[in-house]
Amino acid sequence: MKRNKAKVLILGSFHMSEHEGLDSEKRQNEIEELVNKIEAFQPTRIAVEMVPEDSESFNEEYKQYKLGTYQLRMNEIYQVGFRLGVRLGHEQIYPTDWMGDASMSFGEVESWARENQPELLHEMYDGLEPPVLSEDKSVLDFYKELNASALVDKVHKLHLNIARVGDLNHYVGINWLSWWYKRNLIMFANLTRLINSEKERILFIVGVGHSSIVTKFIEESGTCEIVDPLTYLS
Repeated sequence: MKRNKAKVLILGSFHMSEHEGLDSEKRQNEIEELVNKIEAFQPTRIAVEMVPEDSESFNEEYKQYKLGTYQLRMNEIYQVGFRLGVRLGHEQIYPTDWMGDASMSFGEVESWARENQPELLHEMYDGLEPPVLSEDKSVLDFYKELNASALVDKVHKLHLNIARVGDLNHYVGINWLSWWYKRNLIMFANLTRLINSEKERILFIVGVGHSSIVTKFIEESGTCEIVDPLTYLS
């Protein structure tokens, strides 16, 4: 007999702070449309890409938003997470992220590869064409594209192949990847800590680059059941 498991829906997101015009009436209505779709999942907890060290101030903002005295920042955590949390009557939002110190940045890895392994760099990005939020594309449709398995798999493939950047005993890509994998493992571990029963339904709002790897950690651990976000976005 199959045992019931807690469910996790990972909503791969873009970073709204990097886009202009999302505060327009049109875009705000589109964000509401996105929240309407995700609400059907009926999450019992909402987890976000924020470090626990910021939890107190972050949830104070959430409390003020519930009281109607706080204007949402242009950030997916606030625009999607806060809106949905208030609709569902949640007492708080749960941070799951970790940053720590990386020995080098992703940009430094790319620069090294551009100078020393240009063919590998071209191979890594070949066929990867991230969708764009154009004027004639709704926020909901953009999220559908971001969460399509083909794109999510390509982004994961890119990250994995960063391990090939460098040479024997000079593991340039792995210097960054070790930080990246640790960060995603911590996200996974923190998500599982939110599970109190098999009835738990956790929504995790996170940058789309994390979607595949955290999904794989959850699936391979056997701790939870992954819910395809397109089930609700479509």
